[in-house]
Amino acid sequence: METAGQVYPLKVALLYGSRPSGHCAAARAVAEFLPPGIIEPVMVDLSEVYPNFGPFVARTYLELLKKTPGLWDYVYDNDFVAFAAGAFREAILPFSSEKLADLLIKKNVRAVISTQAFSSLLMTKNPRLKRMPVFSVVTDFCAHSYWPQKGVAAYFVPEKATGLMLRDKGTPPEKIFITGIPIRKEFTCVQPEKQAVRKVLGLAPGLFTVLITGGSRGLGDLLPAALALKPLLGKIQAVVLCGNNRKLCRHAEKSYGGGKFIRFVDFTDSPAPYYAAADLVIGKPGGVTLAETMAMAKPFIIYSPLPGQEDRNSAFLGRHKLAETADSTRELEPLVRKYMASPGSLARASRALSEHARPHAARDVAAKIIEMLTAFKVPG
Repeated sequence: METAGQVYPLKVALLYGSRPSGHCAAARAVAEFLPPGIIEPVMVDLSEVYPNFGPFVARTYLELLKKTPGLWDYVYDNDFVAFAAGAFREAILPFSSEKLADLLIKKNVRAVISTQAFSSLLMTKNPRLKRMPVFSVVTDFCAHSYWPQKGVAAYFVPEKATGLMLRDKGTPPEKIFITGIPIRKEFTCVQPEKQAVRKVLGLAPGLFTVLITGGSRGLGDLLPAALALKPLLGKIQAVVLCGNNRKLCRHAEKSYGGGKFIRFVDFTDSPAPYYAAADLVIGKPGGVTLAETMAMAKPFIIYSPLPGQEDRNSAFLGRHKLAETADSTRELEPLVRKYMASPGSLARASRALSEHARPHAARDVAAKIIEMLTAFKVPG
């Protein structure tokens, strides 16, 4: 198709850090709403473009969290550290982004949707990509100092406060759009009754159901959390989503010996049914996890947040009174008992999350990007 000299569909890259991850899930969510007659999505995993860099960053990050979590929290959103890193951005990134530029130009990509700060930085620092529109999607309820202020056509953020953080760091306000965090269609469909979903999943239809999640990577103290709820099993049933942490899944199954009222789930590409089956969710407050939980109006208990973005996501939840926090495994059982004994508390928590949910973020992000791309001729 050709319109006013513009040939469609346009190839648009969905650029994210690694798979699986919240960044990847958000990218896939936006891609689901891109009409094929206008946009041809091209998924680009940054860890495949730079195969050695991704594992190095992941290992470094996990080691910092394990040994010196306070250091990561300090580095995460420190303006002085970000300023010092400016020399790195200006001197190193233009060279390190050449491989990415080669790939995008070879694939005839005309625009990029980036769901990660480093991906956005790479795009904005390469002179060969200067005329390629970059749309950045923030997937946490905060915007740290490493999101680029210049070279981005539009920012899509979860809430007003996130947009203000970007403005304070120099992003023009007209480039900031409050949409929410993109989640996949399966979380926005009308869900069947909990009892029906439980039957399909092989769970007891009438038992109070707790979902424990460590995000796509299965991080956090998931096994201790499951063990903390052991005295309640039989009165409740628990499902633990282990992400791609297969080692944890195998270890947990051995530790529990195939317990009747608990299930450990290896990586699943369709987590929505498990959320639909749950009465209560316990987990790390990753941005996409929270967006999914809010879309399905499931009361949430913050447990084992990672320093940096998840601590700030926890602050967002606390500011709006959207979740309670278990600071240790000892606090999990009493909190679960509280919700079991008080359907009213469960319903109030569900309503509060529903009121803050933006389940159609992916659709709104896609619509705005299409509007902007079709309003002007994209450079060839």
